[in-house]
Amino acid sequence: MTMNSSPVLTHPLIVEGVRKDFRLRETIVPALKGVELFALPGEFIVIMGASGSGKSTLLHAMAGLTDVDAGRVVINGQDLSELNDVQLTKFRGEQIGLVFQAFNLLPNLTAEDNIRLPAPSGNAVNERIDELMQRLKIASRRSHKPGALSGGEQQRVAIARALVCDPAFLLADEPTGSLDYDAGQQICQLLYELSREQGRTIVAVTHEPNVAMWADRVVVMRDGVNVAEFTPCVSRDPQEVANQYQGLLRRPMEAV
Repeated sequence: MTMNSSPVLTHPLIVEGVRKDFRLRETIVPALKGVELFALPGEFIVIMGASGSGKSTLLHAMAGLTDVDAGRVVINGQDLSELNDVQLTKFRGEQIGLVFQAFNLLPNLTAEDNIRLPAPSGNAVNERIDELMQRLKIASRRSHKPGALSGGEQQRVAIARALVCDPAFLLADEPTGSLDYDAGQQICQLLYELSREQGRTIVAVTHEPNVAMWADRVVVMRDGVNVAEFTPCVSRDPQEVANQYQGLLRRPMEAV
């Protein structure tokens, strides 16, 4: 994709020619090999790929958690590589919400206090926490600590914490990986609804068809490259998504 002024305005997330190498002793291991990607406002994108395909490295690059060796990540017109560490931390706190498979909740804090952690104090934050807990159906668990919550409830707390500062983007790395099927589907439906209700761009990484079936668009990663994209069927059939995904992976790289 050729960069100019207009895509930055219409595409709040742009990944252009991103490359990332890791060093393993004396060996250079390429993780990303020139990834090109964009997202539209309010779009729910799932990045799908096997272990080692580069999907989590790509998500971390989007979040500014991993420096890239070439190319750039542009969020709301801001090239992340132009920010120093302090500026990047501030920008991430304002613009990017992060959700991980492991929840990362502090065990000695209540659900409400975990949600409150990244936010400044004030009445507006209190109101937003109340709204989020109601919307995510965890208001009755406000005073419970993580050990007293189910896995699905813990992930809802983690999502609320990611949204409390009202970021433009929500990035989720295997958000259902620690959950059973029913709880995982509830989280997927919640992410889909949040993108629709709030016009928030959401990008999730997974290897599971029953997560990818909720997406507006599925990006297929293989060997550090996004080799193809497809739109899941409206019936949200995980087997159909699996068939589409596997069919694309079986094609030669030059064909996809």
